[in-house]
Amino acid sequence: MALKISKKPMKFWMAAAPLLLGSLFTQSVLACSTAAWSRVENVESTLFARPESRCTGGCGLLIKLNGTEPAYVEDNTPGILTDDVTSYYVRFHIDTTWLNMQEGQRITVFSSYDSGLSPVFGLQIAKVNGEKYARIFAYSDNGSQDAMRTSASKLSDGWHTIELMWKAATATGANNGSLSMALDDVDGTLTINGIDNDTKVIDISRLGVTGGNDANVTGSLHLDAFTSQRTAATGTPESCLVYSQLFTDVPSTHIFYHAIQSVGYAEITAGCTATQYCPDNNVTRAQMAAFIERGMNGGDYLPPAGSGTVFSDVSSGHWAVSWIEKFAQDGITQGCGGNNYCPESAVDRTQMAVFLLRAKYGASYLPPAATGTVFNDVHTDTPGAAWIEKLAADGITNGCGGDNYCPDGKVSRGQMAVFIQRVFDFPLR
Repeated sequence: MALKISKKPMKFWMAAAPLLLGSLFTQSVLACSTAAWSRVENVESTLFARPESRCTGGCGLLIKLNGTEPAYVEDNTPGILTDDVTSYYVRFHIDTTWLNMQEGQRITVFSSYDSGLSPVFGLQIAKVNGEKYARIFAYSDNGSQDAMRTSASKLSDGWHTIELMWKAATATGANNGSLSMALDDVDGTLTINGIDNDTKVIDISRLGVTGGNDANVTGSLHLDAFTSQRTAATGTPESCLVYSQLFTDVPSTHIFYHAIQSVGYAEITAGCTATQYCPDNNVTRAQMAAFIERGMNGGDYLPPAGSGTVFSDVSSGHWAVSWIEKFAQDGITQGCGGNNYCPESAVDRTQMAVFLLRAKYGASYLPPAATGTVFNDVHTDTPGAAWIEKLAADGITNGCGGDNYCPDGKVSRGQMAVFIQRVFDFPLR
């Protein structure tokens, strides 16, 4: 099973089929699809291919942690070739910013296996002394595991490039197998030598949250630009995108710059004109439907065609009819009363809390009872109090200032960018 040498870095969303002396992946598939992988575990449940998750190229991989449940893409290319793969190189980008971990917790984000699914080597993320670290591990023929992390493998917030190079021992008793990791182009960041692994071969590799995970780790993980080949890298790892300013009316000094950049690059919005975002304009209920549906389903999502028969004030010719009717179908809204939706009305901060939490947790979600102690202007009998306090408990809002929430206040497009980015864990740009 000889894995053919890749001539250039490949994105994870490209088709996993061997090509002699060419790319491991032969053709691109539709943007943000995982269909080209040999197997996908938990697609569209906790694993998503999304443009907002990209570091480079068209889209990246987003995984939302759900207990010990695995979620990964699998490449079986090594196992369908002809010679044993005894030297294997892997490269990908990783962002652990939104991965919530407590001391001593870890998850496995890359694993390789032989044909019997016995583990060969892999990479974990571990929380030690308040910081996240990359940790490599490799197995010997007798099933024992060697593992390593050092201060040099600390992962700060943001994108990092991981490269792993594994070699099997050359003969029985040689004990010269090895595993090394390069972090952000620094070779030998972690190295394990002297491994007795001469019978080990690579048949399958998995990228994502691959198993053996701590159930208490929450949040999300972002991955992109996967490539693998039989020998070491032939070129410099591709860099992450440079995210330039999207909107002329939102300079880098703007208070909501990074959140607006985030929803813009996630394709949640294209702005209010070809060049502007209009951050101070109020968000209408029609715009809110489009924002949240794209947040739930991806920036490239298009809802089914609307009928114009669901709400009396949203005809088939309304620009947002499809978004509004999908919004209702998903159970996030029942309209504004009297069989109307009020598409041009501005969204207030109480409505926003309900919409966002239903989008996050599902249409049937009900928050815990309100305490009346979180905000000065939100009491236990305030309409929507439970939703407002839950929004604060989830870290999505800090209120409007002075220990108040301003439940009747209108939501600006700039503020909405912050809320959308936080609810759906979009990387800040």
